[in-house]
Amino acid sequence: MFNLRYFFAEIRDQIFFDSFNNTLSRTGKIYPPYYVLWDCTRKCNLHCAHCGATKEKYSEELTEPQIKKIIDELAELRVGFFAVTGGEPLLRTDLLSILSYAKTKGIDTGIATNGFFIDAAMASKIKEAGVSSVQISLDGPEETHNKIRGNSQSYQKAINAIKLLKERNVPIVSVATTVTPGNINELEKLLKILLELNVRLWRITVVMPIGRAQTKKLLLAPAELKKLFEFVKSSNKGKLIIKIGENLPFLAEYETRIRSEPLVCTIGFTACCIGVDGNVRGCPEQPDIPKYREGSAIEKPFLEIWKNGFRRYRSRSIIEADPKCAACKSKYSCFGGCWVMREGNMHCIYELLK
Repeated sequence: MFNLRYFFAEIRDQIFFDSFNNTLSRTGKIYPPYYVLWDCTRKCNLHCAHCGATKEKYSEELTEPQIKKIIDELAELRVGFFAVTGGEPLLRTDLLSILSYAKTKGIDTGIATNGFFIDAAMASKIKEAGVSSVQISLDGPEETHNKIRGNSQSYQKAINAIKLLKERNVPIVSVATTVTPGNINELEKLLKILLELNVRLWRITVVMPIGRAQTKKLLLAPAELKKLFEFVKSSNKGKLIIKIGENLPFLAEYETRIRSEPLVCTIGFTACCIGVDGNVRGCPEQPDIPKYREGSAIEKPFLEIWKNGFRRYRSRSIIEADPKCAACKSKYSCFGGCWVMREGNMHCIYELLK
């Protein structure tokens, strides 16, 4: 199916990526990242079946003065958005002080949270800190969500968090759902819940092969994945926008049926992640191991890391280095798939769909 909007967006993206690399190689100047995500803690109050954050443990986390110094550097570069994830970010008692500081520096902020600690007082503090976006995890109706999250209160806490944040007019209150064989058949019920809550943005992902989800038992079978795509295609209309997450950057024959523009991995171009202890890598789901680290933001200026790192992403060499990708008809649409999915050999959409 030809999608004119998608076609022009694809051209726009390619012009940007080419311009990024050409400017860097010719002049030594680099475009700043728009989106920097801080993997702020691995502590969490829940025990989710699909959690990827258990993949590492840290003896130390960045202190408030350390991350504020990094924020100063981001502000100088004119980074547009600074978001936090975990673990559970709200277990950090200094979190809102840090996000408020980023806001005073002209950077918009966001939080990805399970919502458990957002009561009326916390919702007000989030609003007062100027947080632009809060993403709440919700994986199904009450019984299913509580089973996945390992806590009998987690569903009601998440629902209340959504209501409280919307009451305080936090600009964007979205929901994130990880789809597995255990909740694939409850998406219609969850859709109804989100419509009743007046949620405007729903981000759906499949599991990544990290942490507790290293085995393939939580991965959707081909028929289930097609069912997910059909659900999104038929339901993505009206006031609620449904987006399939970035670990599926290309959807094969479903791509232009579901998306109005490409979802290209932007690691090294417009996005990166600062780790729990300050090591910079592409995204928070990537294992924090030497092959993915670009440098420590404690030991080096962030600009130096951004300018000199991320070469494998900017060159897109994986589509030639991987023989399957090199021979694939969609390599210039997929660009090798998700780097984290590649860790479990789950990066090829054609293999996932069979």
